[in-house]
Amino acid sequence: MELKEYFNIIKKHRKIFFGTIIAVVIIAIGYFYLLPVRYDAALTLNITRLGSQETADYKYDDYYRLQADEKFADTIVEWLRSPRAVSDIYTAANVDSKALSLRGLSKSLVAEKRSSQIVSVAFSADTLVQAQKISAGITAVVKDNTDELNKEQKENNWFNVVNAAPVVVKYQPDYEIIFLAALCLGIFLGFWTVMVKHYLE
Repeated sequence: MELKEYFNIIKKHRKIFFGTIIAVVIIAIGYFYLLPVRYDAALTLNITRLGSQETADYKYDDYYRLQADEKFADTIVEWLRSPRAVSDIYTAANVDSKALSLRGLSKSLVAEKRSSQIVSVAFSADTLVQAQKISAGITAVVKDNTDELNKEQKENNWFNVVNAAPVVVKYQPDYEIIFLAALCLGIFLGFWTVMVKHYLE
């Protein structure tokens, strides 16, 4: 079938073709417009030390300390991926997490190591106050876990975690991208709807 024939088929069923496109665009934009208000939050955790170890040896610019900090940052990331830790965070924030599965709990926080001493945590919340409470819960749970590790250390040079104030912004859908994506999908669905209609005739 030549390209001209496809255009003729679409022209013949143009109401179906353009109707499908318009319907897909309206549904997509309407869906995102009617979504409940959400807040995106980002929290930065800084790894520090409770003290420094006295040594007469050359410190290589604290190379080994930075290595230890990096490993501990990995540990924090794994804590925040653990359903147990996330459940404790939500409990501390007074947020109901019973509806979430184990997989949902492990994915509700996105923790990422930014450097050897910085871990960033991103998450979503229903309200601004809830986002702030979850941030406080993250800090509290991480500090509690760190304190448990510190109890086993004989020297006062173990880790401490300091958090910056969370950044919280209201989620705003990018309607331009949504429109373009819905338009492409609408054209695709419209084309095949017309082809099926033509085939059935």
